[in-house]
Amino acid sequence: MNKQSMRIGFIGLGKMGSAICANIQNAGYDVTVYNRTVSKTKPFEQAGAQVALTIQALVESSDIIFSSLFDDRSVLDLCHADDGLLDSITPEKIHIGLTTILPATADILQLAHAEKGCHYISAPVVGRPDSAAAGKLITFLAGEAFIINRMQPIIASYSIKQILVSDTAGAANSMKICVNYMAMTQLAMLGEVFTYAEKSQLDQAQVLTISKMFFAGNQAMIEYAEKIAHRDFDTVGFDLSAGLKDALIFDAAFTACGVKPSAILGAKDNLVAANANGLGYKDWSALTEISRKLAGLNDAS
Repeated sequence: MNKQSMRIGFIGLGKMGSAICANIQNAGYDVTVYNRTVSKTKPFEQAGAQVALTIQALVESSDIIFSSLFDDRSVLDLCHADDGLLDSITPEKIHIGLTTILPATADILQLAHAEKGCHYISAPVVGRPDSAAAGKLITFLAGEAFIINRMQPIIASYSIKQILVSDTAGAANSMKICVNYMAMTQLAMLGEVFTYAEKSQLDQAQVLTISKMFFAGNQAMIEYAEKIAHRDFDTVGFDLSAGLKDALIFDAAFTACGVKPSAILGAKDNLVAANANGLGYKDWSALTEISRKLAGLNDAS
């Protein structure tokens, strides 16, 4: 199947969705876009994309539909609402879900699509919007292998690595949860380390150097260590409110499997507190500010 015969629809043009969609469009695919805030579709329209004003119109004009939304509820609403995706979809069309959602939600979506004679592929990504813009995301894939194989050239337009996890959609989301869980525990740990170092009157620059040695080869964590050391949370890759959403997903997913998510319980509490203190729009590494506050450190320290 060549690019010209692949009619692609893209729903959700937030930071991550816009970057992914731009890579798909720049790779030469015929794209139709939809976003509730219509102004976000303008750059794509100017680059040659069609703009759909309804989900129904996008589905009708697309054979392969990508969705990049915020959470489980938004994806379920997209699919199951009146005049939503599943109301309009026809057999053999493909829906590729990029959103980080609960594994159980992905499995529900896979079954609902199969009942319509179409295909749901779970394809959550690892990386921030800057990585998406550079086409350097990691994508976990789960669903029917022959469909995934057909989609690989499109997914390769925004991914540097594609990892096939399972034919069960929820497995890709489980793997994404594992990765994000590890990242969140490391952020929380760094916040506590730098807080301890500050109270112990250690040279923060030296602590940062040691932290970079510890995370050698992990560029993302090195960048987060710098953010935390300098308390620079205004350059936002992944915002704190989205981090809180992920923490709640971890809690629900682990609990459903009978596993206590003890490593992120403190991080979740810090995310809740940071969000309540007006930091939801900051980078999610700002969760570490709560460790400072609990330790009695103020902004002038």
